[in-house]
Amino acid sequence: MNGPGEQKRLVRLVISMGDPCGIGPEVCLRALASEEIAPDTALTAVGSLRVLEETARRIGAEPPGEAAVLDLDNFPKAMLSEHRPTAEGGEASLEYIERAVQEVMAGRADAVVTCPISKEAIGAAGSPYAGHTELLGALTGAERPVMLLLKGALRVALATTHLALRDVPEALTVEGIAHTGKVLGDALGRYFAVAHPRIAVCALNPHAGDGGRFGDEEERIIAPASAQIRENGFAVSGPLPADTLFAKALADRFDGVVAMYHDQGMIPVKLSGLAEVVNVTLGLPIVRTSPGHGTAYDIAGRGVAEESSTVEAIRTAAAMVRALVEGRSQSR
Repeated sequence: MNGPGEQKRLVRLVISMGDPCGIGPEVCLRALASEEIAPDTALTAVGSLRVLEETARRIGAEPPGEAAVLDLDNFPKAMLSEHRPTAEGGEASLEYIERAVQEVMAGRADAVVTCPISKEAIGAAGSPYAGHTELLGALTGAERPVMLLLKGALRVALATTHLALRDVPEALTVEGIAHTGKVLGDALGRYFAVAHPRIAVCALNPHAGDGGRFGDEEERIIAPASAQIRENGFAVSGPLPADTLFAKALADRFDGVVAMYHDQGMIPVKLSGLAEVVNVTLGLPIVRTSPGHGTAYDIAGRGVAEESSTVEAIRTAAAMVRALVEGRSQSR
């Protein structure tokens, strides 16, 4: 912990540029230049210097200095006008992420912030992973990473991530939900200074199944999982109907929520806008955050993309690193 008058330790973050055809280069550029980033946070973009310079020229922004970019030079500048998913953009995106993770795993950076990628584009490039969460798990050796969405005090972890809705019931297991709840509870204490986490667990079916009338997943899977989370020392409520649970979370009744599937958790977090939404991957040996939006091909290259979510992701990553360092120093 820093004493009176002491300077904070410099936090070094790497930012993967995202899909070159989307808004990733633009929000990356604007975040690098943002005055909202604390001076004790050092930022390095992992991407293509030529793409960032050309993007700066097109949108009238200040180009980055060479020292601010770990240049992979892996994407043709001429393709910047292709504002759509491409195999070339997907391949470049994957290389930025892989290199950024390498920097953190090697100790040359403290955390990674990832700008948006396209799941279609990385699929076209041959990636077997559905998105960042699954890819980051593979790159870091983490078997079961957990996706967490943040907006202010609303923190929602997903028991399943990128699945067709029809596949969700079969994918839900007692062990998987309990794992998500434990990872969430541990993270609330480790990174967000919640001493005694209160966790709410969403039901899958309307009215939490209404005693089995609308499905038995609550009784058969979710309730036993909630009991296991409780056995780990957390205050747990649920399974609760999702249509009322989030209002209670927003009223500070809960510190974190476990949602059963992607849109069940994403919609409440993103409902009031994307400006402060941050995606965090828990369960990794590194800190990783990202803005809570996608590639937005429809507005790419027009100079209108807002960097606020990326800035918030940077600030969140820096705060998580500091909390982790402080916790380690206090435990010695």
